[in-house]
Amino acid sequence: MATDHTDIALSDRKSPVREGRSAIFGNTALVPASEQDVSAEATKRRRSAHLLRGGVSVLTVAAFVVLVLGRRSALTRSLGRIGHPQWSWIALGIALEVSSMATFATMQRRLLGVGGRRVGTGPMMATTLAANALSVSVPVAGPELGAAFTFRRFKEQGADTSLAGWTLLVGGIASWFGAVVVLGAGGALSGNVVVTGVTVLGGLLALFAGLALWVGVGRTRLRLVVTRSATWGIRCVSRLVSRPVHDPAAAVNGWIEGLGSLRLSKAEWGKVGGLGLANWLTDIGVLAMSILALGGAVPWRSLLLIYGLSTLVASLGITPGGLGLVEGTLCLGLVSTGLPAALALAAVLLYRLVSFWLVMAAGWLVLLWLRFERLPHVVSISRSVAQ
Repeated sequence: MATDHTDIALSDRKSPVREGRSAIFGNTALVPASEQDVSAEATKRRRSAHLLRGGVSVLTVAAFVVLVLGRRSALTRSLGRIGHPQWSWIALGIALEVSSMATFATMQRRLLGVGGRRVGTGPMMATTLAANALSVSVPVAGPELGAAFTFRRFKEQGADTSLAGWTLLVGGIASWFGAVVVLGAGGALSGNVVVTGVTVLGGLLALFAGLALWVGVGRTRLRLVVTRSATWGIRCVSRLVSRPVHDPAAAVNGWIEGLGSLRLSKAEWGKVGGLGLANWLTDIGVLAMSILALGGAVPWRSLLLIYGLSTLVASLGITPGGLGLVEGTLCLGLVSTGLPAALALAAVLLYRLVSFWLVMAAGWLVLLWLRFERLPHVVSISRSVAQ
């Protein structure tokens, strides 16, 4: 599923700014010592965080492999079940997964449309699939890479910086809203009062915090704090990636001003929120179809809770796409409802085959297609420059 989600073809492009680094950022001797220390400290923290996440990812995958090897007999029975499924349910599951990706792409198209940018269904679907592939398959920095790729694609399709960033932000909020609804509804249907209460409370707190920030960003004092923080962040990142920004404060103020003109009506908020929820519900349908395809009984009352908890685990970003963690959480949840262990494992493997591996493979094919699609354009530019 998407996401919830830097073009590798664009990584070869070198901008004049990058080739001729300005004295402010390229020559560290001109940068105040205090700012150099801040930049070095930020780099050290970033490397430490990446190393920590990478180490945890390796340990988690290793533990999952050991667990699978220790349950070889159950795995063999599960693979035997997958070899004799009811194909009609699998076909329906694939259709639901395509619908899940399409609803996310449609949501992003609507958000871009608020700023007057009309993007076709095909290009937006390609962006969604490619960004999802980067997000779920690249270790440690996958989500950030997927978001950067999406942002760059929006810019290429005519969106300005404010609109592209706003679309990513609101799209993430809508996806988060859908996940909260799924988890809260799952807790209510299964009778789990604790999960329901915590989910509702957390959702309300986040909603109030977002509204307070949205209203307060127009206030002079809060806007000044936001501008200073964002400017500092841009300067640090620009040094790390060797891409200086001429006037970070002006860029931040322009972005905030641009956000003020991008507002959704209540009807549009409802449609965007509905698409964010549909994105999750259709993916849950794939899990249900996977159970039915293997002749199992779907635990409808607990399915939303089990799926919501697996999504929560995957969002921690410990492994790419929640690999190993999602499978384990889903298996434990389904077995706790009375489903046989072999059948539960087979259903989870089938679900992940459709919703994770096939979608990721499609995304990488789209990335390759986008890369080769750009080659004639790059060649023509090179020839024109040479002439």
